[in-house]
Amino acid sequence: MTEPTDLVADQNQRWASLDPLLAHGTEPGPGRTVVATLADGSRVTAVLAEHHDRGQHVWTLTPFLGRHGGAGMDAVLRALRAHLDRSPPPADSVCTLTWPSRDADCVRPLLLHGLVPVLALGVRTTVDAVSQTAPNAVEVRPAELDDAESVERLARQETEHSSLFSVSAPPKGHTEDVTDALHTPGLVWVAERRDAAGNPVVGLIQLREVESDSPEFEGFLPAGRWGQIVRISVRPDLRGRGVGRALSTTAHAAFARAGLRRGVVWYSPLNPRASVFWHRQGYRPLWTVWQCSPASALR
Repeated sequence: MTEPTDLVADQNQRWASLDPLLAHGTEPGPGRTVVATLADGSRVTAVLAEHHDRGQHVWTLTPFLGRHGGAGMDAVLRALRAHLDRSPPPADSVCTLTWPSRDADCVRPLLLHGLVPVLALGVRTTVDAVSQTAPNAVEVRPAELDDAESVERLARQETEHSSLFSVSAPPKGHTEDVTDALHTPGLVWVAERRDAAGNPVVGLIQLREVESDSPEFEGFLPAGRWGQIVRISVRPDLRGRGVGRALSTTAHAAFARAGLRRGVVWYSPLNPRASVFWHRQGYRPLWTVWQCSPASALR
C-alpha cells in the first residue's frame, strides 16, 4: 500500500515532469482526510478544508494522487461524493479544486464529476515585448486622483462582465482596491482615446508586485518576485480594438523597469476574449481552478 508521504513526493515528481514551473511541489495542509482505493488496491488521498468566504460556504479539495492521473482523480472525487452524501453541504456551498493546467489526464474526470474550469492562473516568464502595434488613437498614462470616477466605473464594468463566467457569487473582484491604488503612483494606468465620445478614459490596468509566498500565491508560483496584473478593463463598446493591448504593453514595460522578469494574472478560461487575449500577451495557464456550485451538485 502506498503511504500518503509517498503520494506527495510522487505527485510532485509527476507534476515537475508535466510542467517545470511546478517543480517546487506542494504539501498537505489542514483539513479532513479523504481516502480512496483504486481498482488495483493502491490508495490515493485528498485534504478537504472548509471555510466561509463573503457569506458562502467553501469546500476546498486538495488531492494527492501520487503517480496516478485520471484514475486517481476519479477515485478521489467518488470518495468526496460519498462524504457529501453522509454530510450534505448547505445550499450556498461551493466545491473548489485547483489543479495544474497541463495535467490533461485529469480533465475528463473533473468534467464528468460536474466541475467547471472557472479561473486560470496565467504566467509570463519573459520581459521580451510581444510583437504588436497599439492603435495610434490610444494614449496610456499614469492614473491620477481626478480619474477616480472613471476608474471606479471601469472596474465595476469589469467585475460585472467577469460574473458572466463564474458559477459562484459574489463575483471575483471589488472596486475599492483600485481606488485605493490611485494613491500609489505607478499602480494604475489609464488609456485615453482622443476620438472617444464623452469621457476619453476608456480603459485601465492595475498592477502590483507580489511575492511567491504571499497568501494568494503560496504553493502556486516558483520562489521570487512577480509582477501581477490585478485587473484590466476596457469600455465595453471598445473591446477588441487594441486598448487592452496598449495597456498590457505598458504594464510589461513597468514590470521590466522594476526588475520584475515574470508576470502573473488571473483570468477566466470560459471568457472567449480573455482566454485569447492573455495568450497573445505571452501568458500561458499554470493552474486551473475548478468549481462545482452548489457542492451538492458534484457527481
